[in-house]
Amino acid sequence: MRSAPNFLLCGLAALSLPALGAEEHWRSVTGASLQKLFQDKEFGDGVHFAYYLKADGTFTGTEMTKQVSGSWRVKKHEFCWKWQRPPGPEECYQVQQDGVNVRLLVNGSEAWYGSLKNVP
Repeated sequence: MRSAPNFLLCGLAALSLPALGAEEHWRSVTGASLQKLFQDKEFGDGVHFAYYLKADGTFTGTEMTKQVSGSWRVKKHEFCWKWQRPPGPEECYQVQQDGVNVRLLVNGSEAWYGSLKNVP
């Protein structure tokens, strides 16, 4: 009979293994592809934030139940946004995509992670 601590340890070890078939295939997105990627899409994580990125270069949404808004654009090979509510400076990110999943990077480090959904 196994002892409870050994059983729990084996279970935790199994949970830490990567899921079969769950390989990541991140690719960088730049230039005109960035505009197409984000235009008329919702970028969110399903819990903390959801932003609707409109074709006119504005965004609206919620972050931790608070209303947010601002503008977005593609600058060189980066996705940039400037918050109007709450106010903030323009922030620019390199973008990587894996299917519907997107991560925004600063100097190669992940700053934001979420998925994209089409908005009717």
